[in-house]
Amino acid sequence: MSTIDWNRSVEEVLGDDTTAQRQLHEHAQLLPIASGGQAARYMLARLGEHRWFTLLTLLITIGSAVAAAILPRLIGAAVDVVDSGGTSAAVWTLGAQIVAVGAVQAVLMAVGWTMISTLGQRILADMREQVIDRALDLPAQSMEQTGIGDALSRVADDVDVAARAVNNLVPNLIQLGFLVVVTLAGMATLSPYLLLMVVVIVPMYVLAARWYLRRTAPLYRKERVAMGARAQGLLSAIHGIPTVNAYGIERRETRHVAVLSETAAVLNMRVMSLVGKMVALINIPESIALLSVMVIGFAMVHQAGAPLGLVTAAAIYLVSLFWPMLAFIFNLDDVQSAGASLSRMVGVITSIDPAASPGPQVPQDASIRLEQVSHSYTTDEDGQERVVLHPIDLDIAAGETVALVGASGAGKSTLASIITGTLTPRHGRVLHGGADLARADIEAVRSHASIVSQDVHVFRGTLAEDLKLARPLATEKELWAALRTVEADAWAERLPKGLDTEVGEKGERLSAEQSQQLALARIALQDPAVLVLDEATADEGSSGARVLERAALAVAAGRTTVIVAHRLSQAKEADRILVMAEGRVVEQGPHEHLVALDGVYARLWEAWSS
Repeated sequence: MSTIDWNRSVEEVLGDDTTAQRQLHEHAQLLPIASGGQAARYMLARLGEHRWFTLLTLLITIGSAVAAAILPRLIGAAVDVVDSGGTSAAVWTLGAQIVAVGAVQAVLMAVGWTMISTLGQRILADMREQVIDRALDLPAQSMEQTGIGDALSRVADDVDVAARAVNNLVPNLIQLGFLVVVTLAGMATLSPYLLLMVVVIVPMYVLAARWYLRRTAPLYRKERVAMGARAQGLLSAIHGIPTVNAYGIERRETRHVAVLSETAAVLNMRVMSLVGKMVALINIPESIALLSVMVIGFAMVHQAGAPLGLVTAAAIYLVSLFWPMLAFIFNLDDVQSAGASLSRMVGVITSIDPAASPGPQVPQDASIRLEQVSHSYTTDEDGQERVVLHPIDLDIAAGETVALVGASGAGKSTLASIITGTLTPRHGRVLHGGADLARADIEAVRSHASIVSQDVHVFRGTLAEDLKLARPLATEKELWAALRTVEADAWAERLPKGLDTEVGEKGERLSAEQSQQLALARIALQDPAVLVLDEATADEGSSGARVLERAALAVAAGRTTVIVAHRLSQAKEADRILVMAEGRVVEQGPHEHLVALDGVYARLWEAWSS
């Protein structure tokens, strides 16, 4: 087994693995990450939603800290009673008070810990739902660019880190924080001279913490990025197992994942190295504090005539600060990790809000208009923009069927995605029924326009449940009607339990043709005014393609339809054909007109026909 050199830099670990380098670079700038201020404001807003529970939790936590601060005074009073030759009854009385206050502190601390954890779990439960909701609502092109690794890391790894923090770290830090504040207040009221020690010691802890934070914060951010890249690498390798086996590249993929894992491990061990150095540093203020309490205590008793109990209480106060201060610094690595995870979660929640519509506009009809619409992507190599769609003006009448044809890379799918609203163009406006998609109600647009691509997904559950994704309240009669529309009723009836048959993962396996029919049946149930078919029948054999073409035409009937046509037999049936090349519309018109024009489309049709 090989050993890992923890002192290697990230660049040395990545070596010449260009895939790992690119993946790590991509995950460093994919989904948004909230700043510390944004995360803090989000948490304050969530606490405000539970204000009464939060207030009660704070009162109980403060009560436990006050009880802890009373104990040194009672112990000091007991020392004074013994030192002055007081009665045993007085000692027993103080002893009983110490036990009672200690019991109250223990109960309040346990209740406070439980309430803090409960409050944190409530907030975390809401956050978990919001993160998953936002991740599922990511625009399709954003998910294609980012891959699912980063999103999966946020809804899995980051939520897990936050959950551990809520259960252990947060209650501990809150209670420690109040304990430190109340203890310092107790020392100040006991004797102003004791504040001299605080002035000397506390800044040393602060400096140690600042030294640690400045060095570990960037490392934790890099570590979370590396974990997201590692998740993406694992998913890519697992999803591509047939291809990996076919080409015998198991070793390459294993090495690729190992490099990403080693990168995350090296970053983690660097943090651990800093923890060790910090532990050595904080021994200095603790030693100074112990020496100071003995020197100042001796002077107060023998020179200023202070009671011995006061000095005893002061010593207990000071020593009692060691544990919370030390625990806080020991938890700084968890604080950083939890903070990084929280920022990543809040970044998704606050920066991607599909529920917040950009405006109130609602499509009034099924017409579509594009005004000087263009689009481009930024390349990874040199940061230059690659134009994939040049400015285009286009009007599609309500109920019209338009086919997009052209070679691969001509811009057909980009234009289709822009038309349906799943891709926002860099320039220009897209209007549905007079409503500018940039200022329209999101939910209204989503119910108004739908897209079916060649990559469809069968969700795990019954066939009925899969269909009802489009319309949850659909009746059984309506479900069968939708299946008949796409000619899927025959095979659906042959399923063991009909509509109640489990399909998808671990259920009845549907063929690619059946999966496409299921997707088209959902469209029939949803009944959108605008339909975009993005090569929805491209991968089927001749028999399956004919079935799917008939199904697509049946679903498109009566709707404004845009077809990204892989087969020119589909384009022939359209009211208008747009011929695209290099991101431009070079020809347009009905089939007969374009054939007679003897241009690009005529040559494509001749090749297709022959």
